[in-house]
Amino acid sequence: MKYLVIFMFLLACTACNTVDKSEALNERNNEEKGLLQTGNDNTRTSDDLLVESREEFNLDNDRDPLHPTKAEELVREKLDLHENEDMIVQYDHLEKGNYIIHVYSVVGVQEKSEAWYMVDLETEDVEPLKR
Repeated sequence: MKYLVIFMFLLACTACNTVDKSEALNERNNEEKGLLQTGNDNTRTSDDLLVESREEFNLDNDRDPLHPTKAEELVREKLDLHENEDMIVQYDHLEKGNYIIHVYSVVGVQEKSEAWYMVDLETEDVEPLKR
């Protein structure tokens, strides 16, 4: 009697597990289609990603009130380079309380240095670098 009850139980369990395989495949395909539709159709260039990756949080406002990307922006404004995409304005290093910014262009594989500028951290003044 005990074996008969176990047999009936197993039979009931396997009978309840009938699934239409084509239905299961269709559901899975629908789920995958939903995963591919992210809603973010905006493509970002590698330049945008590079600039974004350089952005950092400036947590030490007492000693470093100006961020390097802000210093780059000040140089762009002073030289009116917003519309000139051929010119590259790039932070190089910190020297005696000033950010050193390099302005250059790239023609083919050659880099053509235009000028170096220093941006005062406190006053935000932009001046040509004198060596």
